[in-house]
Order: sequence, then C-alpha cells, then structure tokens
Amino acid sequence: MKKILLLFFAALCIIIASCSKDSGFGPGSDPTLAFSRGYPAHGPVINYKPAPDGDDTDELLAVLTGAQPGSVVKLNEGIFHVGYLEIFGFDGTILGSGKNKTIICPSGLFDQNIQIARNLMPGWWRIIGGNVVISDLTFKTGDGSLVMEPDPWYNKTMTSLIIVNNYNQDYLADNPIPMNFLIKDVNFICGYLDPIDAYLGSDFNVLMPLWLGMDVWVPMSDIMLSKGKFEVINCYFEHGFEGPEIFSFGPEAVGKIEKCKIEKCGWGIYCTASYGSKIEILNNTVTNSTSYGIFLEDNDWGLMGNVIPEKRCEYTVAGNYLSILPETIGLIIKDNWGVIHPEIYKPILALIKNNQFNISDASTGINLLNNVGGQVRNNRFTGAGSSGVYVDGTMVSDPMGVEVGIGEAKNILILGNNFTALNASTADIILGDFSMNCTVVGNGKESVINNGTNNKIVGMKMKPGGGHVGPTIRDNLQMWPKGRHH
Repeated sequence: MKKILLLFFAALCIIIASCSKDSGFGPGSDPTLAFSRGYPAHGPVINYKPAPDGDDTDELLAVLTGAQPGSVVKLNEGIFHVGYLEIFGFDGTILGSGKNKTIICPSGLFDQNIQIARNLMPGWWRIIGGNVVISDLTFKTGDGSLVMEPDPWYNKTMTSLIIVNNYNQDYLADNPIPMNFLIKDVNFICGYLDPIDAYLGSDFNVLMPLWLGMDVWVPMSDIMLSKGKFEVINCYFEHGFEGPEIFSFGPEAVGKIEKCKIEKCGWGIYCTASYGSKIEILNNTVTNSTSYGIFLEDNDWGLMGNVIPEKRCEYTVAGNYLSILPETIGLIIKDNWGVIHPEIYKPILALIKNNQFNISDASTGINLLNNVGGQVRNNRFTGAGSSGVYVDGTMVSDPMGVEVGIGEAKNILILGNNFTALNASTADIILGDFSMNCTVVGNGKESVINNGTNNKIVGMKMKPGGGHVGPTIRDNLQMWPKGRHH
C-alpha cells in the first residue's frame, strides 16, 4: 500500500510540475492557492514569470490558449511587457500577485488601423467568450501616444485597452452564447498626451480603458446584443477619457460596476445603447471627472438600427460617492430614443438612491433628461453649486449631429433626499419647462423651481423660475461633439 501511495504522489508531482512555467513547486504553482484567494479553480495553476527577453506577448498568449479549462495563470511579481493579444474562449483565471506587484505595460506601439481594417474595435487585449476572471494586477500605459498612426476618429488617442464581449466575427459569430467575465482588484493607469494629438483637444492617451460590449467598428449587418454576466469589482481607473464603459447589452446580459475608484477621467462611468438589460452601479467613488461623473443613456450612435427593445433597461445607481468639479455634472440619465425612435422607445428605468454628491461652483448633482419614471430617493447633497437635482427635456441630435427635437421628462419621483448641507445658488431641485407629472416630496426646508406641467410639489419652498433654467452656468446638457463614439 505504501508503494502505491508513493507512486501516486510521485505522479501527482510530475503533473503539477508540468503545469508550471518553472520546474518543480515554484511560488504560485499550488492549486490550493486559487481556493484560498476565493477563485473557482478546478484545474492546474500555471506559474508565469516575466520573459527574460523583455517581451511576453507570444509566450503569454501560448500559455493562455493552451491552458486547460479552469486553469489559473498566475503572473508573478514584476513588469510584463505585452503587445496585442486576442484571447478566445478562455476558461480560467489570470491572477497577478497584487495590484502593485504585477504590472503589465505595452511592449511597443499598437497598429490600430490593422484592427480597424478587420472591422474590429481597436484595443490592446481582446477577450471574447469563455468564463474569465482577471484579478490582482495593474495595466499601466505610461505617457505619450500608444498608437503607430492616428485613426480617423480619435487622432493619436488609443481607443481601448481591454475589449470584452461574448462573441465577435471570428468567434461564435453564428451562435453566440453567454460569457462570464469578472475583473476585480485591477488598476487601469492611463497616461497623458499632448492635446494637439489627443481626442477633442483633451490630454488623455486612452479613450476607453475597459470596454464591455460589441466588438465591431462599423456594423455591416445586424448587431446581436451582448449576453452574459459582466462584473467590474474593486478596480481603479485613472486618467482615461472614460473609466469603464458598457455598450450594447441585451435582455440576456447583466452588468455590475461595484466598489471601484475612478479618478481624473473625463467621464467617470459611461453606459449606453443597452436595451432590456440590468446594470448595477454600486458603492463606487468618482472624483475629479472633467465632464461627467456617471453618464447613462440609450444613445446607440447610429450603430444599432436593427434593435427593437423588448423591455426597459434597468439601472440601479446606489451607494456611490461623487465629488464634482466646477461646471460639471455628477450623474446624468438621458433618454434619446423617445425623440429619435418614438415608435419603439422603452424608457430607461432608473433607480438612484443612497448616493452622496459633493458639488462645487456651478455644478449639478443629478440630471434626469427626457426620462420617464426615474426615481431619486434618499440621496445626500453637500457643497455649493447650481442645484442638486435637475429634471427637464433636452435637445436630441442624430448621429450626424443634426438636432432632431426636445424630449420630455415625465413621472419622475424625488423623495427623501437630504439637501441640508447644500448651498444651491439656483435651487435644490429644478423642474424645467419640459418636465411633466413629476412628484417631489421634501421636509419643508428645501427649495424648488417648478416651470413644468402638472408637477406635484409637497413640503418644498417654491422659488420663481424666470424662464428656462440650465443645470449649470454653461448649461452643458449636450455631450462634447464626438462625430462617432463607441
């Protein structure tokens, strides 16, 4: 019996050692590591160190594509230099040694135009399909342009770092199945770019650090909405034009952005063109966004004309902290399809609760624009700015930038919010000219301007409106002129 046990143990050692880049039981090669860290490993742990020649692209891709289902690819401490990667159907975990210990940097400039020629979203890592966990590492770009040549839309700004979807034209194109994607405890640290070379004269060298959605540059056929479960947990985004973006989710997709810190981005969180899905934005900290903290809308930028929504897209925005720069907006909910596609329009279903907005000069906490049935409950507003909550219709433009018309904000409920620490220069709550059938309930101390129709105001101090009131001094309701945006 002892001999049999010894033979079994020896065979087990050989199997485990063969799954490690290093021989023997190197650090990280024990499969119990994955379980101790809370990851659902049911395969080998592959221990990977930075390549001695300074370029990890080919070897890392070979490890990922050759890994057994359920494997943990354990990246040791150090700096990894990685070029463009396409990862299809990976089933496992890419696990670093810690956000400040495993650093992934570009190995050179990226040829975005080759990807555009294939009609794919340009990026650094393309992760399509599978059951994927990425954790405990940092993507760091450095300053300057990351691309070989400018592209027609974004100049020398890199379009994306990580692209994730359940399918593309090269993988499961005919029969997409849902994927599971979790990215947690990961840093995205983007760099600076000369505004002459950057998108819209900004100084961001990356447009979208993390893109969750369709992997298409220009749709040549009908788009199938994304399917699966996509989670972004406890990640850090620094100095991207955006933080994380969700695009093109359908009724079989759920998304979650939770406990993330987003700092010094143009738009902290951006979600759009999702129809019938459920998306949660929970307990994040968004600071120093130069335009918007969180922007949620239904604008498809003219890319998804085939889509007929089955039901409303549900957003829950709860427990977040937003510190808002002067003349910017904390949270925008904006419906466009009520004007552009009224015959198939399904309003965004927005529940905004238990958030804190620290606003500053000429800024606004929450804007509900053209929305129907949104709820603003139990939020806290502090600081000094234009207003806490602004509800109104606003102009909608088509993909070419031509103004189509102004929508209406209807049936909004504003209840139980705390404005006691807010010094609002205009009013705590503003119901604009194109608001209708909204209900506002206060405790008798808050101020409200009501220029709308059939709005019900309870326990609020009324203030004179004096015509159309904008949400900020510059009345910045429209997004920057983008020409085209994914």
